[in-house]
Amino acid sequence: MRLTILGSGTAIPEADRFPAGYLLQTEALTAMVDCGPGTLRRLAQAGGSIAQLDAVLLTHYHTDHCADLAALLFALRSPQFEGRAPMHLYGATGLERLVGKLTEAWPWLAPRGYELRLHELTPGGFALGDINMQAIPIRHTAQSLGYRATTAAGTMAFSGDADTCDELVDLARDADVFVCDAATPDDEKLDGHLTPGLAAAYAARGGARHLVLTHFYPACRGRDLTAMARAAFAGEITEAVDLHQIALPGNA
Repeated sequence: MRLTILGSGTAIPEADRFPAGYLLQTEALTAMVDCGPGTLRRLAQAGGSIAQLDAVLLTHYHTDHCADLAALLFALRSPQFEGRAPMHLYGATGLERLVGKLTEAWPWLAPRGYELRLHELTPGGFALGDINMQAIPIRHTAQSLGYRATTAAGTMAFSGDADTCDELVDLARDADVFVCDAATPDDEKLDGHLTPGLAAAYAARGGARHLVLTHFYPACRGRDLTAMARAAFAGEITEAVDLHQIALPGNA
């Protein structure tokens, strides 16, 4: 299982950080976790293509996590994708309404030449190709979900945007890689988000092995985020960078 950071930023535009998006790949599956604006371009820069994309999992419905969904649906209508395998979209309650409203505003987003399958999730497990997925409710919006992706190689977990909640411990439980919101420095916490120190504390409580800090607001520039996290977490720490790749040991 391999992770590529497609977007480590937020809704505030920055030249080197696109909004949220993560590419998850196994031998049998290619999926995105979130697809903020511009992340389809990052997918292409990473050598990927929507031709190989099997699924998109949305952590919640804020624009910086799902705006490229419209771009994806429009692109998939191209004749070059006609007859491709179904595209699967996963998210909490509200996914069907979101896609319906997008299609109402832009009728040319309606599927043509391929099948679109929508999956509204409740907390719990589900199969996604060769990955055992688990959706866990996370404190941010009423529809926020974190995801655990597990294969024989190990587990990767994604918080999406998150505020303090014990569910983050379950999300991080024994994860080989825990990708976690660390939006602002420890002394500038925002409502609805974590800081590096808070993310690290949840990683430690859950027994995660590698903490990937992400979703950085501009306030993070010039601050030693790793040092803030190190005070609470003894494992490996990475500050997310767009297009950076992380593989589980069995895939290295």
